[in-house]
Amino acid sequence: MADVFAFRHGRRHLRDPSLTYPLPVDLTELHRQSLRTLLLMRVFGAPFCSPEFDENPPKKVLELACGSALWSSECHDYFKQQGWKNVSFTGLDIAPLAPDLKQHGMDWRFVQHDLRKLPLPFDEGEFDFVFVKDTVLCAAGVGVQINPLGELMRYVKPGGVIEVWESDLIFRCLLPFPHVAPGASGGDVDQAEETATYTTTSGTGFVKAQNKYLLDYNTWVEKGLDKLKLPAAPCALMGFTFSSEPDLYANVGSRRIAIPFGELRWEREGVPGEGENIKSQGAGNGVSKLSTKKSKARELLKTHLPLTPDQAALRQTALMTVIGLIESLEPMLMKESEKKQDEWDRWWASMTTDLLERNGTQSGECLEVGAWWAQKR
Repeated sequence: MADVFAFRHGRRHLRDPSLTYPLPVDLTELHRQSLRTLLLMRVFGAPFCSPEFDENPPKKVLELACGSALWSSECHDYFKQQGWKNVSFTGLDIAPLAPDLKQHGMDWRFVQHDLRKLPLPFDEGEFDFVFVKDTVLCAAGVGVQINPLGELMRYVKPGGVIEVWESDLIFRCLLPFPHVAPGASGGDVDQAEETATYTTTSGTGFVKAQNKYLLDYNTWVEKGLDKLKLPAAPCALMGFTFSSEPDLYANVGSRRIAIPFGELRWEREGVPGEGENIKSQGAGNGVSKLSTKKSKARELLKTHLPLTPDQAALRQTALMTVIGLIESLEPMLMKESEKKQDEWDRWWASMTTDLLERNGTQSGECLEVGAWWAQKR
């Protein structure tokens, strides 16, 4: 195991110099990724979004770039709670970071393999369910993370499902009172209401971040990722990927969610406008509100409820995973900012104070995440 890793900038990284993966693989970063996984499962309401397993669970599940294998463990527990016990799990990663989940009663195997080396060491059609999460930084130049329905569909049996979760690496401001995403199911809307998040689509209104520190970060990370030929906004790419080859798959679906980093000014104070026929999502007070008169629009202000402790904690968790991401990307960001260490330390201190103590994201800055799935014909 020691040969896989090397210490750089005071943190443990993958040793292979040909890898473009910019994040460390130490306990601090694994903890951040685990928080993000748990956050997304809470936002989506389950370890997966595809409805294909509502009544018929998969028999064999593959998690690619599994890391600590937290998702596999949580998915196993989810299936077990449903009374589905005979599900086997396989995790694949370039580094042996996952524990031996057999000790926790799982039918589990770990395969150490580099995603860049194709084909993968599996039989065609071996799995009922292939799950891929946050791999946009893992396989530059291979196309695995942006073309799952090409190479990865080889390992899904007919009728099986592939599902991909991604999170954008740059942050924008959600415009006030966004409409419910067209086509969102009642369950999706209820989940958004319960978690004080917002259903979104490619047409949802966003503007660039208003927080100066997140603006700085966006500029630096886009420059750094562009040099590595990595996308900063993978959520925009995934929808195209899952609609580009309709002959390969059936029952395509997706969910996109915006998670604000705190209570927003327009949630707390604003009225969605002077116009008529206003339909918008709300946080903490019901997702869908319809008003046909100005007086009813003003009632939104009166009926708005503050975030519950759970909703506030969820948003704080989203923010903490972003601050942890900035910390993990420090070498890249320092290089692109051209800051010396003392200058960076001052910027970091000011940034964390602004985000954590001064509610610096109340203009609408949020984490954009998505889930996309398809069934193999």
